[in-house]
Amino acid sequence: MSARTTVSLGAKRQGTVFFCFRSMDMTPNDLQDSPIVIVGAGPVGVRMAVELAQTLATAPVLVYGDEPWQPYNRVRLSALLAGEDGWADFTEGLSLPVTVERRFGCRVTAIDPASGTLRDETGTAQAWSKLILATGSRPHVPDIPGVGLKGVFTFRGLADAEALQARLASSRRIAVVGGGLLGLETARALKRYRTDIVVVEHHPRLMPNQLDDAASARLSAHIAASGIEVVLDDGPMAILGDLRVEGLRLRSGAVLACDTVVFAAGIRPNIELARDAGLAFQRGILVDDQLRTSAPDIYAIGECAQHRDQVYGLAAPGFEQAAVAARVIAGETASYAGSLSATRLKVARWPVFSMGEVGAWQTPDLSRVTVYEQNGVYRKLVVRRGHLIGALALGEWDALPRIQEAVQHQRRIWPWQLAHFRRQGDLWAAEARQVSAWPAEATVCNCTGVTRGQLSLAIAGGCASVSALTAKTGACGVCGSCKPLLEGLLGDAVPREAMPLARRVLWLAGLALLLAVLLAQPLNVPYVWRETLAFHWDDLWRNSLAKQISGFSLLALAVLLAVIGLRKRWKRFSLWAFFQWRWLHTALGGVALLVLGLHTGGRTGDGLNQWLALTMLGATFTGIGLALFLSREHAIARDQGAMLRPVLQWLHWLLLWPLPVLLGFHIFKTYYY
Repeated sequence: MSARTTVSLGAKRQGTVFFCFRSMDMTPNDLQDSPIVIVGAGPVGVRMAVELAQTLATAPVLVYGDEPWQPYNRVRLSALLAGEDGWADFTEGLSLPVTVERRFGCRVTAIDPASGTLRDETGTAQAWSKLILATGSRPHVPDIPGVGLKGVFTFRGLADAEALQARLASSRRIAVVGGGLLGLETARALKRYRTDIVVVEHHPRLMPNQLDDAASARLSAHIAASGIEVVLDDGPMAILGDLRVEGLRLRSGAVLACDTVVFAAGIRPNIELARDAGLAFQRGILVDDQLRTSAPDIYAIGECAQHRDQVYGLAAPGFEQAAVAARVIAGETASYAGSLSATRLKVARWPVFSMGEVGAWQTPDLSRVTVYEQNGVYRKLVVRRGHLIGALALGEWDALPRIQEAVQHQRRIWPWQLAHFRRQGDLWAAEARQVSAWPAEATVCNCTGVTRGQLSLAIAGGCASVSALTAKTGACGVCGSCKPLLEGLLGDAVPREAMPLARRVLWLAGLALLLAVLLAQPLNVPYVWRETLAFHWDDLWRNSLAKQISGFSLLALAVLLAVIGLRKRWKRFSLWAFFQWRWLHTALGGVALLVLGLHTGGRTGDGLNQWLALTMLGATFTGIGLALFLSREHAIARDQGAMLRPVLQWLHWLLLWPLPVLLGFHIFKTYYY
């Protein structure tokens, strides 16, 4: 057996489980060609291995994991406990590359930066070329009397879930300490077992870091209505009981009767390995913008890392850090500037979403808040200097993935979009919310950072199912919330057809464009200067009767065009299909241009008449542009079409609104004077 084989731990496989066995200590020869070692087999550690396999395909990679199971998704732990997910869902998207060596159920006990080695719980030493600490975090358990009693649990890993599931068979009343994200997820999972649940939160409101006062009050009322008791602005002082839990004493002096206590009140980064090795730390292991620690060749990512005074407790920032760290290790230029994380969960089957600067702790700082509230739905947007910086929602909202992407990239939001949000509760029309209409750089899977463009390329390359897209890109491999988006994108991959009568609309719009261009020229058709001519064409705009006929004809056409434009809002109007009214609208617009030319003789006039003529021409040009766009929309990229359509529509409507007022003044001036 070679020295390399002797030093590297053997592994005994039982299904998907690997166990460590004691081996010999390191020798100097073992430091040559040492692998890149990842300590931590959670989702972030697995993502690091995948990123390294892509950037350094030939480099040996070794992963250590404390737990004996294959990597699983902690985000779905509550769904597993609640019986909503099976084991396949629990481990989906967390397969390690086949080239990666794995040592599960093997805890690393010490690292030595000076020698570039680590030691595991069997006493075996392992050299590394680079070391990545992805040790994650553990639940915070307060130092109060009674925490060692039987019936006290945490909820962070698979072992915790198994212990809780066994306990629930005999438990009658459970106190969940923590009203934040972890606590409410825990309460939701435990409620399935028809056990009395009480949530204790020391802040005066639930989810204080994610919700504002109004949203938190609505959430508290909803949770209470679902049968979960909520105690706010109070915290645990002691757990009562002799050998097992019998109650929970709060700071206020009140005593909650319960036989089980679950602590889900935040996390603490696992920094012990780094601390004992002399690495710089505070709340987490300190890292720079390249995720490097204070020791050479050692990196830290995920919940154990502290970057720019921030410790992230979610998986998505860890994935972003893994991508940066892998590129830095590969010698590329990469930098991590921080993450904007989103909170999405269901509390008593009620969706809750929060992202960006929406909580009560954030100061307004020139921000503009827009709220939509109707039929039990509460939505809030925060815009600063025209860019979306925060969003909050209680209740179902099919536009959430697009909203999340817009907040993450601080997309520009226009005033008419906010007006649409106040009326309808959405920033975009339904067609613009479809995934295929998103910009190519828009992130579809926020857990893994996969964009719409990457997914479209994978579909074009042959991926025809969600599982194929997950295997190819990693999307939908963490929380699974983007699965409907992938399904929608797969459904949109088929070729698009032109709208009915598109060619007719195209020809009519083209003819109308020629007429509009002619009218926009300073034609000033000359008056008849010879009385001997049989036809005096200037009578069309000089003779009072002729001018009234053309004027009122133009007015009638304008009213008819407005009525046709509102056809799609008349749900009970069944005469003709909407696309037939669309080509008729285009044709009548062209007729209106002819009548306008006869009425004015190609002259725009002065003052009020000039404003009226220019407004009509502007509305005509934008309408023609919209008709041309609709006739060729099937040939335009979805994301470009989704952006262009509302712009043309709003420009057309914007120029139509002044027409009634200008026409009214024009008629009044003509008959009054």
